[in-house]
Amino acid sequence: MKTYKVDAVVLKSRDMREADKILTLYSVQRGKQRVVAHGAAKPNSRKRGAVQPFCYSSFMLHRGRELDSISQADLLDAFPDLRGDLDRLTAAAYVADLLDGFTGEGEANPYLFGLLLGTLHLVSGGHREMALRAFEAKLMELAGFKPELEHCSACGASLVETKLWFSSRQGGLLCRECAGMENKTQIFNRGTLESLKILYRWELSKLHQLKLPETLRKELKTLLGAYIEYYLEKRLKSADFLEQLYKNNPGGGTNNTKDLKGGPSGDQ
Repeated sequence: MKTYKVDAVVLKSRDMREADKILTLYSVQRGKQRVVAHGAAKPNSRKRGAVQPFCYSSFMLHRGRELDSISQADLLDAFPDLRGDLDRLTAAAYVADLLDGFTGEGEANPYLFGLLLGTLHLVSGGHREMALRAFEAKLMELAGFKPELEHCSACGASLVETKLWFSSRQGGLLCRECAGMENKTQIFNRGTLESLKILYRWELSKLHQLKLPETLRKELKTLLGAYIEYYLEKRLKSADFLEQLYKNNPGGGTNNTKDLKGGPSGDQ
């Protein structure tokens, strides 16, 4: 078949020639793929509204020699509450960057697609912080990097201390003795561990019930952020910008109107 249909979220967009765009899509049918949207940058293009970053759209694609091209695009959900809020827009860009970093092209995963769509709905609704922590944790699990949280990841011993050590290199928790032999570890409260386990167990729809004190929220953010950076082998620009926003608005539930340079839009 020369044409086929996908239902996809637009992860990224960049200009190609005068009026064309190259999009990175993540679809339930085909996973991640790059496609061309000819004429999408024209003001009167019918595709224009459906090909914006972080939109969920239905696409008819035509097979090409190098990249397939969009012949028709119908918007399903634009997540409009993202567009006027810098916190939410940056969070969506971070989610897109993470998904792009941990997935290869042509690897369909319906559960991961549902996680992406559900996270965008939560972020759009103002539940930025816990939605991001849940997305980070569940994405690492789906990518095959779920950390060891029950026993020492080095020696297998039971963990009885109130304070716990975590090693990104070892891929999980460490006992006191093994932590002393590791060059780089993070130390955190047992409550943070229990909160992380909840993120793995609970569906996204239950996250609004999870009320964590600021100390545990900060520890979760630091632990997951360092773990992700270790496997990506780089620091995401959207993560740096999100950090700036977090310092100004830790809760992530209200509009942030400060003028911060370099804010992400999904255009690359």
